[in-house]
Amino acid sequence: MKTKLFLTLIALFSITIQNTQAQINPDGFFNKKGEANISLSYTFATYEKFYLGADEQDAVPAHNQIDQNIYNVYANYGITDNITAIVNLPYIEATGDGVADPVNGSTEQSDFQDISLLIKWAPFVTEHKHGTTTGIIAVGGSYAFDYEPNGILSLGNGASSIDTKLGFQYNNNSGFFGNAFVGYSIRGEADNTLGLGTGAKFDVPNSVNTQIKLGYAGKSFYADAWFDAQKSNGNLDINSSNFAGNFPETKVDFSRVGLNLYAPITKTIGVSLASGTIVSGRNIGKGTFYSGGITIGLGK
Repeated sequence: MKTKLFLTLIALFSITIQNTQAQINPDGFFNKKGEANISLSYTFATYEKFYLGADEQDAVPAHNQIDQNIYNVYANYGITDNITAIVNLPYIEATGDGVADPVNGSTEQSDFQDISLLIKWAPFVTEHKHGTTTGIIAVGGSYAFDYEPNGILSLGNGASSIDTKLGFQYNNNSGFFGNAFVGYSIRGEADNTLGLGTGAKFDVPNSVNTQIKLGYAGKSFYADAWFDAQKSNGNLDINSSNFAGNFPETKVDFSRVGLNLYAPITKTIGVSLASGTIVSGRNIGKGTFYSGGITIGLGK
């Protein structure tokens, strides 16, 4: 890639989803050693429907509709030319348009969600006649802050995680690119602050995640279309007979599609827009988000 535009890409790729962790979705673009980028973004997300188990409901239980204001800080830094560190931190304000949450008694919550760190490494870059193929290995994790994890309105599942991802990206010399990733997230336990059941901590299920992205990175703009999905390993549904209000232990599956746009204003400052929607899911709100952000590039 020829310009710093390709290294300032968008902070909005790590969008927070109702009742899931804010994971970092990597790509095959890497900072040069010593270069850093900081992005600030705002996201509005709304959930008017809900998957109760795998059954789509016309309204979110109790809340009818959930609105989220998400303020996000994202930063990356080039440790070497082929190793980049990424940090992501969202602050979420969530409001339900209905009665209080039947589990935690709340109609609104706000707090930092999970701070995430990911180190991505390019073990090889293969040259082709019309472009390059980059292999990517990424390892990281997240730490859950002290929000209430148990309820439909909750900001996340309250569990810290260890995350691994493996993928590749093809960059054509014309600017078009595509990538594909598969990952696995090992979840820890969530605090049972409300003392439900035996009072033991919640066992949050691990999950497999995938990502496909097609886009264009040119001198004057960047654009991509993406698909990602999560599949939880085991545990229970909200509408199952053994569910007793223990939301962090539910299996949360989803598939989403979306678009990202980025344009530079100066050599070091750019603006971004993004949108996405959940197209299928399990034990998760069904809705759409819209984002806008600004990115500042810090070079040597």
